[in-house]
Amino acid sequence: MRREDLKDLGLESSIIDSVMKLHGQSINKFKESYADYDELKAQNEELTAQVDKHNKDLKNLRGQLKDNDDLKGKIQDLEQQNKTIQADSKAKIAQIKLDHAIDNGLSNAKARDAKPVKALFDMDKIKFNDKGELDGLDDQLKAVKESHPYLFDEGSTGDYKPGGHDDNNDTGSTKSMIDIFKGKTTTE
Repeated sequence: MRREDLKDLGLESSIIDSVMKLHGQSINKFKESYADYDELKAQNEELTAQVDKHNKDLKNLRGQLKDNDDLKGKIQDLEQQNKTIQADSKAKIAQIKLDHAIDNGLSNAKARDAKPVKALFDMDKIKFNDKGELDGLDDQLKAVKESHPYLFDEGSTGDYKPGGHDDNNDTGSTKSMIDIFKGKTTTE
């Protein structure tokens, strides 16, 4: 959905702003559920390519290996490099998952900007537990909310409620948006 499309329909700019805000919220919710997929996929492809290359190099060296101690040393070095790369990759993936979980927690807590909030955290105390749940974030989040409340958008519920509509009206539905476009202010 583009602003220009809504202007072409003859909508006022205030209505366009409201529609774009709703649209942005729905897009952000969708993005959150798939945010780390592309990163993990790219990283997996890169790491798989590296491991395949190293395995191919090892196979070539083993084929050339007869009684040469120098080649045995090179093979052992390559095997060690391979293990190091795998360990580094696991650590990077774990950090990406942790960062994503923290960002989701901050988003759910309605942080205005995640970067300054994260700067106030002791990141060493935020870890995944055995069940895969995030430990340590809630306590630190609560402390930051108390000491720096301006970093959070507590006053806004995030729900769009145009003037003249009661709380029982489902203002987020497509029908409600269409009614707003047509100038209707009450449900029929």
